[in-house]
Amino acid sequence: MKTQVSKESLFNYFGGRATALQKQLIDEWAKEEENREFFFECLAVWETQNLQFSADAGDALHRHRERMTQQPLQAEEEPAAGPETRSLRSGWFRLRWLVAATVGLALTFGALRYRSNLLFITYRTAFGETRMLTLADGSRVTLNANSTLQVPRFGFGQKNRQVILAGEADFSIRHLPDHRNFTVRTHKNFEVVVLGTEFMVNTRERSKKVVLNKGKVKLLYQEGAVSRQLTMKPGNLVTFDQKGRVNLKQTPNPQVFTSWKDHRFVFEETTLGELGSLFTENYGLRLQFADRGLMQWTVSGAFTANSAEELIEILASASNLTYRRQGDTIVIDRPH
Repeated sequence: MKTQVSKESLFNYFGGRATALQKQLIDEWAKEEENREFFFECLAVWETQNLQFSADAGDALHRHRERMTQQPLQAEEEPAAGPETRSLRSGWFRLRWLVAATVGLALTFGALRYRSNLLFITYRTAFGETRMLTLADGSRVTLNANSTLQVPRFGFGQKNRQVILAGEADFSIRHLPDHRNFTVRTHKNFEVVVLGTEFMVNTRERSKKVVLNKGKVKLLYQEGAVSRQLTMKPGNLVTFDQKGRVNLKQTPNPQVFTSWKDHRFVFEETTLGELGSLFTENYGLRLQFADRGLMQWTVSGAFTANSAEELIEILASASNLTYRRQGDTIVIDRPH
């Protein structure tokens, strides 16, 4: 017979009012995969009804700085004590406020991380790794290396479909009968709203872009203090410069921008200097050039490589250059 756990018993558990036997039963019950969603739903409700301590880290740091900059008390304001006692006491108060500020920051960041883990399922890829996902609504996502996708743990697909992307991913969105939107949010002042379509989003700092392969998407973005929107059509490529300004152009082969899914890299007059960001973002490696003039050398063509080592070997051979690896740095040089 399976254990039945009610919302009330979970609230007692979260509030520390459960008996030892109840705690043991709930611990065993929560290990079952089928019970975890109900567990987290109750935890989210209980947390909103029982607000936990939230340290004001900014206020703590402000008070700490004030005390650090205060002048030492005059002798008549101090109890009779020698210089050593006064110095030790002053140092103790400073240390205590420093500890308070540090603890406040730790609690704040810990609470934010806890809330994020509670509300979202986070999918991650390591350097050099790609990963295919199928979401609850049937949409498919392929994450490029060094990327994360956050999907709401509760209610995804019921009222809306929103995910948060950091890095690069290719999306194939399933169209639903009620025409419910699918939104890709980013932390780069833009988001993509779609119905049913195929598109790629890159949020990396040096190569922020959106490429539409099929269907139609609405791009919402911030240009300075102004909110703007742009409707993209198949073949449209939108790039963002360092100031957030948008450049729209038509590309005849939008699928080229997602060739990384097949470990294929397509370059067109791409400088070796520009390839440096690719190695940093996808593999966590840094390209260093023995001769800075090499940074302007260009590469064109399509290359298939399953690792950073294969890719740099192919590029070096194609450019008649040599390379050596030193830890996380690859040094490019002319042949001797």
